[in-house]
Amino acid sequence: FDSTTSFRSGSRNGPPALRHASYGLETFSPYQHRDLSDVSYSDNGDMELPFGNTEKALDMIYEYAKEELSKGRKLMSFGGEHTVTYPLIKAYNEFYRDFTLIVFDAHADLRRDYLGFKYSHACTTRLCTDIIGNENTVIIGARSYTAEEYEYSDNILHFSTDISSIPMDKVKKNVYISVDLDVLDPSVLPGTGTPEPGGFAFDRLLRDILYFRSLNIIGCDIVELAPDYDHSGISSVTAAKIARELLLSM
Repeated sequence: FDSTTSFRSGSRNGPPALRHASYGLETFSPYQHRDLSDVSYSDNGDMELPFGNTEKALDMIYEYAKEELSKGRKLMSFGGEHTVTYPLIKAYNEFYRDFTLIVFDAHADLRRDYLGFKYSHACTTRLCTDIIGNENTVIIGARSYTAEEYEYSDNILHFSTDISSIPMDKVKKNVYISVDLDVLDPSVLPGTGTPEPGGFAFDRLLRDILYFRSLNIIGCDIVELAPDYDHSGISSVTAAKIARELLLSM
């Protein structure tokens, strides 16, 4: 799903590219010294979502997420554009009343609307704060935002490229992690719709993600992989590797 992508579309092709790339990875993580064979998980496949009807698509994701969460499962979701995080958080809020949203993103995504439409990938984190509150929202890696977004960021728990200043005493035991892959530098991951120079190296992002593994990761998503802009396939491999580490961390 990438109906609201504001620059380069194509993230709808992200999930199959990530899956394909994953076949080339070892199941063992040298970072966590754990193996996927020790973890119980399943791939439920892709949702078919209606292009041209964003609100219906988001409602479908919300209902599906609720159904899966009611079975006691945790969800790792693949985008698609970042907007898909909003219905996931909406569903999670009905099952976990006390959790912190950790967002890795090059963009603040704190707009109230984009071109008059509030369900845009440029508004995702703002939509989520409306549900869980500013005090339960952490944004890491943002380096592109409007003056209004920057002013609004003063209201949230943490807004910085540095995790060392996060007030961890205010972060809940349960956390949901959303990884917008454009948080990585384009030299590391060019296959994304809105690349922003000055981003993280892979090792930096992985270290920051694993920083939260001592907490209870109740769910996560990986979004904005647009593989058609990287014919080398490195972006898809990088996304798959992040998926492996998040899966083991959960």
